[in-house]
Amino acid sequence: MKHLTRNLINFAIYFSVGTIVFRYGLSHSLDSRLFLQVYVIAVVYFFYNFGIGWYFGKKDYELLPLYDIGFRFHLATFLLYNSITEAWNYFGFLSQFESAKTNRYIAFFWGIFLLFHFLLYLYSRKNTIKGINKSEIFE
Repeated sequence: MKHLTRNLINFAIYFSVGTIVFRYGLSHSLDSRLFLQVYVIAVVYFFYNFGIGWYFGKKDYELLPLYDIGFRFHLATFLLYNSITEAWNYFGFLSQFESAKTNRYIAFFWGIFLLFHFLLYLYSRKNTIKGINKSEIFE
């Protein structure tokens, strides 16, 4: 399957590990009432994900120049983060200050944005041939 590349798999592995560390740090900080630390963990998590997304996304584009506007990485991020968060809830690791309901609201609204991204992806495919932008083919 050409859409499931080595770079996407590596991104998924790094993202999963980072998300587990984030969930642990978030729940532990909330339970310990270290609310400033929660913000620090969230900012570090953001930059970590931005970095691995940039790195593996760029390598993926160089390897296989698909014109997918990052949709595959967005979908992987959505599925992994929400799966890990649901597992975190299922195994009872949520902090007393966290709510499974809030996490599901986040997943719901994120899913709406993912749907818009999917529609944008479908629209952008109209301007490509076999996943490569037409302007790059006919220069």
